[in-house]
Amino acid sequence: MVSKNIFVNIDLDGRVKGYENALIPVDAHHRLVKHYSSPLLLGPEPSDALLALVMHMFSAEEAELAQHLYPLRPKRAEKVARSSGRPEKEVKAILEHLSSKKRVLLSYGDPPKYTILPIVPGTFEMALMTPEPGSRNVWHRTFAELFEKIWDEGYIVDYMKRINSNVRYLPVNGVAESLYSAWPSDRLEEQLDCYDDFAVGMCQCRMAMEFTGEGCGRPLETCVTMGSSALNMISRGMMRRAEPEEIIEIKRNAENQGCVSWMMNTPGGVHKGNTSCSCCGCCCHFMKSITQFNAPGIVSKPNFHPVCDISLCINCGKCSSSCPMSAWKLEGGIPVLDSARCIGCGLCVLACPRGAITLKPVDGDPHEPGWLKYIMDIIPGYVMNSFGIWIKRALR
Repeated sequence: MVSKNIFVNIDLDGRVKGYENALIPVDAHHRLVKHYSSPLLLGPEPSDALLALVMHMFSAEEAELAQHLYPLRPKRAEKVARSSGRPEKEVKAILEHLSSKKRVLLSYGDPPKYTILPIVPGTFEMALMTPEPGSRNVWHRTFAELFEKIWDEGYIVDYMKRINSNVRYLPVNGVAESLYSAWPSDRLEEQLDCYDDFAVGMCQCRMAMEFTGEGCGRPLETCVTMGSSALNMISRGMMRRAEPEEIIEIKRNAENQGCVSWMMNTPGGVHKGNTSCSCCGCCCHFMKSITQFNAPGIVSKPNFHPVCDISLCINCGKCSSSCPMSAWKLEGGIPVLDSARCIGCGLCVLACPRGAITLKPVDGDPHEPGWLKYIMDIIPGYVMNSFGIWIKRALR
């Protein structure tokens, strides 16, 4: 399987029709900045960079309506129409355009409700998600550039201080067969067995890096969703339908090119769906939260850690160069593992030419996903982080 190249549509009509932005800010843009900066939406502090992104996402007319969508308060078009004093039919058409074409709003239900999402995770993924990279245009390229400026500020670190886990990386194929019988949740094939419907699309992180000129050339089509969420993504044109055999082939091809796959910490067969992407350390924002900002909160502790038999080690450094998290360091020519950075993927095991590295279970019980545990891991930390950031800003 060959990685798809990314093509940016720079046709002027394609750029203008449906992807208008604002050149001059209006009051509504400033109100939207306050919404997006809210700790309830994991928002960055108000800044010129955030204002630039909001102006790019919403034209002046669109901002006049979107400003009436407050964090965590979805509204139907009729309520936005009453708040804005605009005809309901006109308001609904604009909100539908923002949710179905620009994808900077989320809509759900019948009749639909509309809401703004966090910049990340949420708006970033929705705006760039596609089954075909050629459908993206210069609006998306500028969106990616503006987003990366905000990401590089490191604001996301404050939201990860008390969060225990959200996603969990799986060992790559061929490194831990003897352990799979004990922990089937770490085996990709058994994770897929829980679902009947699958969809695949482009990795938004690697697409963003391609747009900003920092792409790594690894496969783009690696983002997968399962269950009823797959049907939703297909119906919205964000992903294409795929069979489980193709999903396995996509994932294995990505692993062969140095990527590792994650799953959400939700229980298969109970939750409505699950999501997985195959990440690289240079582009993935999950991984960069650790490698760029030393904030591992959103990534679960792995069930396995690599162990090196020094008597077999030839100090070649391939464990270090293959690790997407920079968890292996050579100290005096000897590989030393930083366990806080390790995600247990096993790429170092495959890279070692002497078989000196093996995956071993971590101490304690293996992590098995569960719906209640997922909620208890995420919600308390989210509330405490949001409140703490709100207090810190209020006291300045």
